[in-house]
Amino acid sequence: MKIKLSSLLITLALIAGTLAACYPVTGDSEYRTLPLGTGTLAPVLVETEPSVSSDIPEVTTIPAPETTESIHDETTAEVPVTSEADTAEETTEEPPVIVTYEYNVIEDKREIGEIGGQKYYAVIRYPALTGLDDAAKQEKLNTTIMQHAVIQYQNLLPNASELISSKTAVSYEITSATVTYMGNGLVSARSDGIIDQADDTGDLKFAYSIILDLSTGRDISLTKIYSDFGAVMKLFTSGKFKQISGDPSLLSSVSLEKLMETYKYYAQYNDYPETYFTQENLVIILDTDHENGFFAEFSIPLSEVNGYLQKSPTK
Repeated sequence: MKIKLSSLLITLALIAGTLAACYPVTGDSEYRTLPLGTGTLAPVLVETEPSVSSDIPEVTTIPAPETTESIHDETTAEVPVTSEADTAEETTEEPPVIVTYEYNVIEDKREIGEIGGQKYYAVIRYPALTGLDDAAKQEKLNTTIMQHAVIQYQNLLPNASELISSKTAVSYEITSATVTYMGNGLVSARSDGIIDQADDTGDLKFAYSIILDLSTGRDISLTKIYSDFGAVMKLFTSGKFKQISGDPSLLSSVSLEKLMETYKYYAQYNDYPETYFTQENLVIILDTDHENGFFAEFSIPLSEVNGYLQKSPTK
């Protein structure tokens, strides 16, 4: 009888231990989950201050479920992400059909301020395409061109209001705005102008450009135009480019190496000269000093430079 009672007590003790391991208890304990088998999670009791070391490694993360569709949907819905892959997909869109190559020049006249009853203005002009068969894409292209023109004004004359406040007359005007190329998925535009400042600074002439993706309406970074700008620099310094604007006597006083010196660290700073395309040429705009007309343009046939470009009218 004693033997049977002992066996019964042992059995009851084992049952109690099993129940304690399977059901939650109250107290200073915390619960963690461990993966058991494939996709099965079970509660495991872990003492907050274990008195003995455990042979089971601590699990600090739970493997993600095999199906992550709901997580993906939630993330993309709340956090839009733009990546190189997204851009690549967008550039595979069909470009709009060019019905005509015509464009208008839009004028945006803004008052800078007034001195002694005389008003001074910023006159921002930019080209606006009119000949595409897709109105939405045409509007996006034109919006990008307009925004670029406004940003150039802000960058070239950031202290306009301060100058007027100090009684220094200043005006800004884009005197020429043209589309230089449109086709092969690209739009290229060029503008030049003058800042007229009534102090020792004098007049400042400048030019800038933009290249756009005809399909997406976005401007294309010059890092996406050039594949090897170092090789293009060598072509320039070896005399392969032809000067097409600026002081005709420029190269008698300034070397080609000096003109390109600003861009020798292009790779570190993504610093490239203003660039645009024509039907047959690549053109770069280089800054010069006051005596040499402020800027000069140099062109090279695309056939000689295409090997160092990622995109071009003939590539």
